[in-house]
Amino acid sequence: MIKDIFNTYSIHLIKRSFLISALVWMVMLFLDFSVTLVMELENLSINQTLSVIFNTVLYEQLHKGMQYLESSMLIGTLIALSIFNQQGNLVFLRSAGFSPLKIVLISGLGPIILSLALIFLDETLFLDLSKKSNTLSQPIQSAEAIQWEMASRNLIGLSRLNDKQVQAIQIIEFNDQQRVTSFANYEEGRIENGQLFIEDTDTQQALKFPASFMLTNNALENFSFFSLLDIKKTYLPDKNIQKIDTLIYARALLPVSILAIIFLAGSLMFNSVRSGGVGRQIIIGISLGFIYDLMKDLSVASFLTYQWPIFIAHLLPIMVLVGIGAYKFQRI
Repeated sequence: MIKDIFNTYSIHLIKRSFLISALVWMVMLFLDFSVTLVMELENLSINQTLSVIFNTVLYEQLHKGMQYLESSMLIGTLIALSIFNQQGNLVFLRSAGFSPLKIVLISGLGPIILSLALIFLDETLFLDLSKKSNTLSQPIQSAEAIQWEMASRNLIGLSRLNDKQVQAIQIIEFNDQQRVTSFANYEEGRIENGQLFIEDTDTQQALKFPASFMLTNNALENFSFFSLLDIKKTYLPDKNIQKIDTLIYARALLPVSILAIIFLAGSLMFNSVRSGGVGRQIIIGISLGFIYDLMKDLSVASFLTYQWPIFIAHLLPIMVLVGIGAYKFQRI
């Protein structure tokens, strides 16, 4: 009988968490689409009509929405657990002998299934639409944000205009003690044959940099997971391929990351569900999502700067979440 009860409630919880997570993701997608469309309207011109801008933003939105996947799955799971608790189902399951850990893991199955489906669609469909969006927006593409890369003792930052032309070049040189010894700014340059040529100097200066720097950040983000693996094989003799590795590990560990953050958020909810309202737990979980994103960004940036193993940079935040979650579950 207990098995039948658990099967009935678990299927209901999985379906609810799946549907709510999907709804949250679509709402975040729509909000981002609306904001981006309004911002792009300033580019209206004879060549860039409203329909062109609308299609450009629309095509890139699905792939762009993958950045909200973790937060959406987290919020969806917490809302599903909150509704489940308000209906008295969580108390019933716990009184029937089911542990909070099992309930949280079951509730996380729906978002995990949804995230795997979206990741598959991103690799097979969303990325192609994003590339089509880049083709439509080619006439009005502006410079990328500053792109940074380590090259020997130099930290090079620049903004890409296209595959060859660059601007806003910043070069920071370090000594053996990792201390800054010099800093220089240049207005423009070009990239050719694995070298950066500074053009606004009396004597043309050339700097070598990693082969992966030939690919822009926007270009790399529009490659599929298996395409990134092929690119990595191409640059295998080059030791400085952290930029490619970080995209590979980020996509490979995304389902694990989602499960880890749901694991910790569930432990916080069960740990203090009696001492505070469920809404309070949802706010804590949402705040946790933003803190986790910040922690990941800081971890990756630090490991890239010091050229430490980038796999550990992606694994470290997940291990922190699992460790805190396990500690919290033991105290329930």
